Amino acid sequence: MNNMIRFFGILFFILAASIIYCQNSSQRNAISYKMLVTDYNTIDTQYRKENPKRYIHPDDVNFGAELGYQRYLFPSFNAGASLRLGSIDSYHLLIDSTDGGCTAAPCNRRYYRNELFAGFGIHGDYKFNNGYLLKEDFFIAPYLRFGLNALYLSRREGNFDLQIPMALGVNIRLNPLFSLQTQFDYNQSLIVNKNNFIISAGFVWTLGKDLENNADEEKEIMITPR
Repeated sequence: MNNMIRFFGILFFILAASIIYCQNSSQRNAISYKMLVTDYNTIDTQYRKENPKRYIHPDDVNFGAELGYQRYLFPSFNAGASLRLGSIDSYHLLIDSTDGGCTAAPCNRRYYRNELFAGFGIHGDYKFNNGYLLKEDFFIAPYLRFGLNALYLSRREGNFDLQIPMALGVNIRLNPLFSLQTQFDYNQSLIVNKNNFIISAGFVWTLGKDLENNADEEKEIMITPR
């Protein structure tokens, strides 16, 4: 499973890196690639009852990758979509050898610990660098995200969940065409009742040309004597 996740992560990176071009009214389209850290246990109600002192444990977090697209609509708003693939630890709640329901030996190595997931989501971003709160080209660009995700879960009964993501993220602009991105998602589960959170980090590229550099080149051509 880890090899599969690694393969798709590399594939997503190649697809994203094939167009390496910060998003504004003149450059409306962008793609993003992020690595995900998933935690389906820490804020799960049943898990908290049985493990009140266990938070973000290394055995509870798993990993994934995301390829996303976003479209500039207004100075304050982007819309977009994303594909996610990875694994989660959400199948068993067995923690130690004293658990009478243990199904594997040793019991602290939980049976079916990893569960594969694949998902598609749509989202809207409220951007703080909208010309009112922060300048549109300010190098730090925080945003709020809301949306709807549909997930396939490999071991979950019914294999399907809908989630409402609520996220806070920041783009750090390195140049007019390239930004780093980090994001924290809280996901409200509507079907399987497994609320969770995801921490992610990656890159954002615009799909277009560097208009600032092009303008400089045009000025040079105009003033160069023939």
